[in-house]
Amino acid sequence: MTTRDELDALSSRELHDLAVRRALHHADVEFLWELLRALPAAEANTVFTLYDNRAKAFEPAARSPQTFELIFNESVRGLAPGAPVEFRGVPIGEVSAVRAQVDLKTLKFSVPVTIHLDAQRLGVKFVDLGTGADFGAMRRRLFDSMVAHGVRAQLRTGSLLTGAVFVAFDYFPNAPPTTVDWSQRPVRLPTTPGQLEATEAKLTNIIDKLDKLPLEQIGNRLNTTIADLDTTVRTANTTLSTATQTLASARGTIENANNFVEPNSVQSQQLESTLSEVSRAARSMRVLADFLERHPEALLRGKTGEAK
Repeated sequence: MTTRDELDALSSRELHDLAVRRALHHADVEFLWELLRALPAAEANTVFTLYDNRAKAFEPAARSPQTFELIFNESVRGLAPGAPVEFRGVPIGEVSAVRAQVDLKTLKFSVPVTIHLDAQRLGVKFVDLGTGADFGAMRRRLFDSMVAHGVRAQLRTGSLLTGAVFVAFDYFPNAPPTTVDWSQRPVRLPTTPGQLEATEAKLTNIIDKLDKLPLEQIGNRLNTTIADLDTTVRTANTTLSTATQTLASARGTIENANNFVEPNSVQSQQLESTLSEVSRAARSMRVLADFLERHPEALLRGKTGEAK
């Protein structure tokens, strides 16, 4: 049952719509007939829209709607009267009004959103109730319990194409604790920033951290490191080239010396062993040169997987 204070808080249009809904719900033919008689005759071919769509036409009428208010400190673009109000995907009401207000003390803007909720759509069933049970008190205890467990209202995007926004109630375990003041008219339910607002806050935080990074200093150090690496690679290539030439010269010297010793002598065997070692050293130098040409960063970091 709607209280007098709740009725006083409604606009003329909201009172009219409430009266029509009650008359339809209770099949008050007399009231509806008097209402129709008071209306002027419509012009020919006038279209009267009873429902916006088929889903609205077959939607069960609210049995015990209650008016609540939500305060959002973010953009409500895309939210309009008639937008659905859901609890974890279950429709439980709709938005009836969206307006703006300013606090003259702090000069901060906020957006009060009026919603109509039908708590019975939640599917809550009270059992073992005695005669004269206070359903209003039970409803208040239910809302108090849900808010204490983290239930908050949040703006969410219903369609990326149209930008339509709806109000969603859900559990937020990390939400700051709060209570419901039932003396307010209409009663105000707690809210939490929407997904878009939270995403924008995270992006802003990331950008702020990037702005604090000494990117110019990092770039200068990187340029210096690259220049040093280039110098190191050039020096290494020159050293390897010189070492390769030295090994080639040593090989030629050993081969010439081998012509002056007796075959199968101890000196010949020693020269052959030395010549083999020089050949292996030359191959190793070529492999090292090829590797550094493909991976010059190895001069600074070592081979991949190598213990530092």
